[in-house]
Amino acid sequence: MPSRRHLLGEMRDVLRGDGREAALAALAATPAKTRLGPLFSLLLDRDSLVRWRAVTAFGAAMAEIAAARLEDARDVWRNLMWRVNEESGNIAWGIPECMGETLAVCPPLAREFHRILLSYVQDLSGDCTFIDHAPLRRGAWWAIARLAGAAPELCAPALPEIVAALGDCDPAARGLACLAVARMRPDPSRTLLDALTALAGDRAAFDRYDGWALASATVADVAAQALAACRSCM
Repeated sequence: MPSRRHLLGEMRDVLRGDGREAALAALAATPAKTRLGPLFSLLLDRDSLVRWRAVTAFGAAMAEIAAARLEDARDVWRNLMWRVNEESGNIAWGIPECMGETLAVCPPLAREFHRILLSYVQDLSGDCTFIDHAPLRRGAWWAIARLAGAAPELCAPALPEIVAALGDCDPAARGLACLAVARMRPDPSRTLLDALTALAGDRAAFDRYDGWALASATVADVAAQALAACRSCM
């Protein structure tokens, strides 16, 4: 078996390739559990595209683990939860994103743990798991938008927070909240429609990752998509 360092380099090279399916197939030659360690490391890679693609590869590995033995996937999920916990001493870059990707591709885990993911953006009174570091919370917004694309009904409990995020000071949070709305297609309230309409002139840009490619998007463009989705439900 290759050393971890050698495997890390090989996996990094694979993730820098152009083809998503070919890359994931190449990674699958290594047992899923063995891939997780290097993928954790690649979440901190200097190349932003490699970091994002490591999230996709992490979800693929988790889907394999869950299909073989669901309890093993639950154990990895609990490890993700620990990494997000401030008491762990970690700065959990990429971990919320891995959570969202995992839930999007593992329906059994999504049904069990979606409320954990949503709790990271719910600033409740008393003891809660809200992520108060805005750059890290941005990852949770991406994760929720990702889950909304696979199981929009599971994101419904966080709709009030999603609507509130449309007015966030962080352009990425605004844009990702719009993306979540577009995918959820909720019954449009006047508050939601007004918030989306107000973003029509918001030309602030943010990075949008679609599962393999990374591109710049504007809040206004994604808000228009969300508004159109909402109006189609009226």
